[in-house]
Amino acid sequence: MTLSDIELDALAEVFNVGVGQAAHALSQLAGAMVRLNVPKVTMVSKQGVAEELIGHGSERICAVRQEFSGVFNTEAVLMFPVQQSLQLVQMMVDDDVPLEQLGEMEQEALAEIGNILLNSVVSGIADMLHLQFEGSLPQVELGQVASVLGECEEIREDVLSLQIDFAIDALAIKGFLVFLLDVDSVASLQSNVRAFLASAS
Repeated sequence: MTLSDIELDALAEVFNVGVGQAAHALSQLAGAMVRLNVPKVTMVSKQGVAEELIGHGSERICAVRQEFSGVFNTEAVLMFPVQQSLQLVQMMVDDDVPLEQLGEMEQEALAEIGNILLNSVVSGIADMLHLQFEGSLPQVELGQVASVLGECEEIREDVLSLQIDFAIDALAIKGFLVFLLDVDSVASLQSNVRAFLASAS
């Protein structure tokens, strides 16, 4: 089961509402204007996400993982190439802190950034589609793309993938947010998106 182009476009609209809320919260955290944009929402295999991340320069990534349960259940995973995650943390905590000194505070800062972004995006979905979700605490991981996304036999499974562009001052960082959904959850999401489209027409 997959989502049509119209349904994915509707989800991009919904996601951008949540991402806009996250940009406001992250701007307050960073003390600088943070611009976020979701240029692309796709259903793609985990292998496709891995190849995209590797194409941006790293097989090792930092990931923030959080589970959400409700009308449908999903695990959201926000991922950055390692070097870009360090730059993102550096921008959020203090530009004067050298990258090599960020290790101890990196996980805490990434958990906070992920918590803000993931909860804003899911809250946007909940508000726009009139749903409710309960979220777990965020968990930070560091590892190979494939190991973060799942075992080898699961790598061909499709996920709902959002490309998120971060821009703070002159620095641009590309992150990826994927929602791991089972077949029943994709069907439930699709049903709710169709109801959203019908109500808007």
